Amino acid sequence: MVQTTEHMTSKTGGDDLDDGLELDPDLLADSDVEAEGSGSEAEDEETEIVPDDEDQFESAENGDDDEEEEAKVKTAKSEVAKGKKRKVDDVELADDDDEEAKKAEKKRRKKEKEKERKAKKRQNGAETGPNDAPTHFTIPELSATLLKSIRESFPSASAVELDDKMIPESSLLPPAEYAAPKVEEGSFEPLQKRIETIVKRLKSKKPANGSPQVIVLALSGLRCADVVRGVRDVKGNGEVAKLFAKHFKLADQIKYLEKTKVSIAVGTPARVGKLLAEGAIKITSNTVVLLDVSHKDSKTRTILTLPEVRDELWKSVLGGKAREVLFEGGARIGAF
Repeated sequence: MVQTTEHMTSKTGGDDLDDGLELDPDLLADSDVEAEGSGSEAEDEETEIVPDDEDQFESAENGDDDEEEEAKVKTAKSEVAKGKKRKVDDVELADDDDEEAKKAEKKRRKKEKEKERKAKKRQNGAETGPNDAPTHFTIPELSATLLKSIRESFPSASAVELDDKMIPESSLLPPAEYAAPKVEEGSFEPLQKRIETIVKRLKSKKPANGSPQVIVLALSGLRCADVVRGVRDVKGNGEVAKLFAKHFKLADQIKYLEKTKVSIAVGTPARVGKLLAEGAIKITSNTVVLLDVSHKDSKTRTILTLPEVRDELWKSVLGGKAREVLFEGGARIGAF
């Protein structure tokens, strides 16, 4: 009896598969599933909690960095845009300023040119009246016209030298007393009337040989021939002398003047200057020298502006020995 009990007790404490007990398959399956399920849930919970917190934190940091970077980019772009706009505005303002400055400068130059033009016009004696007739130049106007021509012939002359070359106002012919005739260009009516007025006062005085009452100085030999034809009908106390190179030689003209009474002499500055210097032309207080300033050549040059003729006028007739003969004799200078 005792032996049986000990035998059973020892069997109860061991793991004997042969004890005749069988495990329920369903029960074993359920417990395994529960154990595995509980483990996986715990692991899932641990896996979800830690990574979620870290991802959110990193995402938040990355989001802040992206926003900050984007803000910087926008700010930079804005600054660049503002800079470009400022440059454009500055360029536009500069262009506007330049345009205004150009307009102001153009206006100033225009005023200066107009001022110079008016001054030259006054100096040239051009503002003489409705017809601007040289026969009606006042003494100041005639003086200004002659002064301009002198300056062109002697551009480097000082003020003192110019004064020595100027014609004294006492030797200038006053303007005609009659109204200036309105005539077409090329007409000799103004000259005819001017000479008739001069000669009429001297009709009672007979001129000496070679002492013309009127000396007309013209631009060229051809112009002299035209003037001779224009004044041929003016009645004076003597002949109309042709004193230019194409008509007679200098020696022949000297002989002609020695034996001929001359009322009107027509010639070029070069030839008349030589005859004055030679003493072939006699000057008295009744002698008048008329300058053909109204006639212009094909290039609109006159006896006072055509360089070679202008220089001959001031050097050969109104300068040197001929000048002495003219002004010591009491001649007066006029224009037509």
